[in-house]
Amino acid sequence: MTHPPYAPPTPVQPKNGLGTAGFVLGLVGLVFAFIPIVGVVAWPLVIIGLILSIVGVSRATKGAATNKGLAIAGVVCSAVGLVICILWTAVFGAAVDKVNDSTPTSGDPAAAAHQILLEVTTGQRSNLNWTSGLSVNNQEIVEAGQTWSKTLGVEELGFTSVTVTPVTTDINAQPNSCKITVDGKPVAENSNLVAAICSYTGG
Repeated sequence: MTHPPYAPPTPVQPKNGLGTAGFVLGLVGLVFAFIPIVGVVAWPLVIIGLILSIVGVSRATKGAATNKGLAIAGVVCSAVGLVICILWTAVFGAAVDKVNDSTPTSGDPAAAAHQILLEVTTGQRSNLNWTSGLSVNNQEIVEAGQTWSKTLGVEELGFTSVTVTPVTTDINAQPNSCKITVDGKPVAENSNLVAAICSYTGG
């Protein structure tokens, strides 16, 4: 009996795709990692590149791939790129924290060099107008028997004034009063039935 000729087994093709892809992603990610701000795109590149390169090294070790050297190079590029990304993140975070610590909070008297306290007590319904530095012609109505106050934080002391005048004069009403305190020290006080005026010029 004649047997058919024996066909040799088809050689298994090496699976080099993952190792090669890992090297390419790791190299591109490494290049982007050196660029400030733009380097944020390097994060996914180096992470994916590192994973693919490790798989590529594993395949080459098992004999399923022939590009072990290229896969190892991918691991190195990806790892270095990842370290650079982490360093950039740490530097940027420290810079942001430093700016936040050195920036005064808007409206926070403790963050300014000086604190000005304006206080008004009305004996009758009155018109209140206050000025301090660049804040001028701040006007509002305060009802009779009310107490009004405002705290200002300023870097430099300037002209500050408070004027309280009744909407309709009532000679039987209690007088209006005003007071200005700077850094805890009273600097101006006045009480008057017609117009209570307090002013202070910073020195």
